Amino acid sequence: MDVLTDILQSLHLKAGVYFRCEFSAPWGMEIRPTPVAEFHVVTRGSCWLRLASRRNPIPLQGGDVVVFPHGEAHALVDAPDRKAAPAESIVGSRSLEHYGPVVYGGDGVPADVLCGYFAFDREARHPLVAALPSLIHIRGADGEEFAWLQTVIRFIAHETRDARPGNDAVVSRLAEVLFIQILRAYVERAEAPAGFLAALADKHIGEALAQMHGAPEKPWSVAALGARAALSRSAFAARFAQLVGRPPMEYLSALRMAKARALLADARSSTAAVAEQVGYRSEAAFSKTFKKMTGTGPGAYRRRALGRT
Repeated sequence: MDVLTDILQSLHLKAGVYFRCEFSAPWGMEIRPTPVAEFHVVTRGSCWLRLASRRNPIPLQGGDVVVFPHGEAHALVDAPDRKAAPAESIVGSRSLEHYGPVVYGGDGVPADVLCGYFAFDREARHPLVAALPSLIHIRGADGEEFAWLQTVIRFIAHETRDARPGNDAVVSRLAEVLFIQILRAYVERAEAPAGFLAALADKHIGEALAQMHGAPEKPWSVAALGARAALSRSAFAARFAQLVGRPPMEYLSALRMAKARALLADARSSTAAVAEQVGYRSEAAFSKTFKKMTGTGPGAYRRRALGRT
C-alpha cells in the first residue's frame, strides 16, 4: 500500500493556480493568513520573501518554489525593505479568466511569479499535516537533484501561458503532482524529517503504516503490527508513538474514521455496511466511536455530506 497516496486521498487534496504575475521593480505583494497552503514559483528573475516569523528576508531565484503549509502570512518584494501592497488590491478587478497575467510595478527589473494553492481537509487533523513546517523552500539551483519537480513546474508554467481546451483540468492535476513532488523533495533533502514524515521513511514503522492503510478493517493488535514491523510489542509501540505522535491503536481508529467519512458520503452504503468495511462488527460501537472522534453521528454526517438537512 502506498501510504502517502492513501493519506492524500483521505485528505481530499485539491490544488490549483490562482494567477501568474508579471512584476517589474519597484513592487511588493503582501499575502494575508489563509486557510489553504499557498505556494509561489519564481519562473523568471528574482525577488525576496519576507516572513514575520523570520528576522531576515529570504532571497528567491528563478525556479525556486516556496510553500506555506499552514497558511502563514508573507510578502514577496523586489527588494528587502520594499513596502508591499495587499494582494487583493494588486489584483483588483483584473480578469483572471486565464490566470491573468497580473501586471504590476514600475519599469525596473522584471520578475514573473506563479501563485497557487494546495487545499486539504484540515478537520481530519492528520499528523502528516502537523509534521509539515511553516515554510518549505525548494531551490531551483538544485534542479539536477529534483529534476522531476522542475519538469512539473515547466509544464504548469506552459499551461498557464497559452489558452487551450482543458487548461484548468491540466493545471489542477499538475498542481497536485507538484505538491507530492515538493513533499518528496523535502523528505529527501531533510537530514532528519520530522514527525510523520520520519515515520514514513522508517522501515519498521513505514511497514506497519502500510499494513494499516492497506487493510484498516482487519482486527489489528499492537502485537500483530509489531510482528509485521519486525519489532517487539513494546519497542514497536514506543517507536510508533514517538514518530507518529499517537499510539498505534489511536492512529488506527483515526484512519478507520477517515475511511468511514468517505464511505458515508456515498448514499449507496448503509451505516451498517460502512461499519463493517472499517472493521466494526457492531454498528452501535462504530456510531459511538465515530461521534466521539468527529463530534457528530454517522447519520448527521451523511446528511451534511450529501447536502441534506
